[in-house]
Amino acid sequence: MYSTLANFLAHAVALETEAGERYRELADVMEVHNNPEVAAMFARMAEFSAMHAAEVTARAGAHGPLPRLKSWEFKWETTEPPEVGDSADTHYRMTPRHALQYALANERRGWEFYNHAATHAPLPEIRDLARDFADEEAEHVRTLEHWLESTPPPDHDWADDPDPANVVD
Repeated sequence: MYSTLANFLAHAVALETEAGERYRELADVMEVHNNPEVAAMFARMAEFSAMHAAEVTARAGAHGPLPRLKSWEFKWETTEPPEVGDSADTHYRMTPRHALQYALANERRGWEFYNHAATHAPLPEIRDLARDFADEEAEHVRTLEHWLESTPPPDHDWADDPDPANVVD
């Protein structure tokens, strides 16, 4: 777990920052594949992640410098931070509904991460801050669930491409 508040905050900053970076990458990929609607959604998610990262970073600033952790020093349950979705869960022809489902899964994992810290961290200041962050993630989850409700499901043939990419090795 986290032995210090600074260590927990270093995890939180990395979680939020790397989520934004992944969304920016996905927005670029979707733009290249002429999927502008999903590219715009991922760009919007990148902006939200950047805003949340800035909020976490600002709160962290009050606690002094954060440790600079090496990649193997992070205590994630997965190989990447919880809000960084697996790019294998994307498709260049994915629809807005798919993008929202992808983002929702990321936010739920973020909530689980913070909720776990809020209930299991050894220090009360970590638990309190993690509870605040978990509440924010819960709000993100509710927002995405609401958006998902108003987003139509894709056609059954959404992945069909009459002119698939041809890559020559």
